[in-house]
Amino acid sequence: MNAPIGLLGVLAVAVGLVSAPFHRRQVELAQGATITPCAADSGYQRLAFWVGDWDVFDSTGAPYATQRVSAVIDQCAITAEWASSGGNKGMGLSAFDMKTHEWKQVYVSNQVPFRSGVSLRTSDPSYTGPGIRFISLPHPTAADLAQSRVTIMPLSGHRALQEFEDSRDGGNTWHVVFKAEHRLRVIPTMSGRGSNPFSAVRDNYGELTRSPTAPST
Repeated sequence: MNAPIGLLGVLAVAVGLVSAPFHRRQVELAQGATITPCAADSGYQRLAFWVGDWDVFDSTGAPYATQRVSAVIDQCAITAEWASSGGNKGMGLSAFDMKTHEWKQVYVSNQVPFRSGVSLRTSDPSYTGPGIRFISLPHPTAADLAQSRVTIMPLSGHRALQEFEDSRDGGNTWHVVFKAEHRLRVIPTMSGRGSNPFSAVRDNYGELTRSPTAPST
């Protein structure tokens, strides 16, 4: 599966952490800050729904990992860091490229016992669903038709999904390798001041509550 600085980075941490005095102070400071250009640009906000601290479950509903997703560098990029039992860890950095109008991602993990190295991905321009679909780089060639992709999308009930797929024929057909359902650990009470989730966290931090039960798979 693949710290925070700036207004929305502070607010993203507020979603995932529960140290109230410290984070109330940080959020109060953020209220007077100027919205950064990336925070105001919808192109950079396609993964805003993913920011937070998550419990991750496999397709059977069994716990798989924990993942922290943060908005960084004045909301111009997203980091996702996960860890599971057995020492498995991974981290991805994703960002919107204004020059190409594509999202780019670099991902590295230790994947015990076999290290997976570094993966490079770019957004799939043919994907029209919610969230983003990343496809692996380099693109398939006649000598090597293998390709992978991962789709990150929002779900109802304060959940998100990462779906991993592989292709052996240059992307003509795909099969699902793994589905990772994310369940947000702390649920913000959204305000009526707009749909920006970071603004809602800022306005309603004092109303943050823990979800009483985990959503069903």
